[in-house]
Amino acid sequence: MDVEKDVEEIRGALRILDEKVGEITRSIRAYVDFQAEKRVEEGFEAFEERFGRRISRLENRMDVLEAHVKAKPMP
Repeated sequence: MDVEKDVEEIRGALRILDEKVGEITRSIRAYVDFQAEKRVEEGFEAFEERFGRRISRLENRMDVLEAHVKAKPMP
């Protein structure tokens, strides 16, 4: 039985496992980053829609107020 050979084989196997775990970890990290970015974009799109509707309502209200002021007789 060659103990040094066995130890070297085990070290080689551990190096391979370490590389594979690193690849899996990077893949998981990339997937999580992708999902986080996707959620942020979706949230931002929803925010833009709400903001756009609010701006539109404010513009309409300003138009109504301006028309009301212009229609009022000046003393």
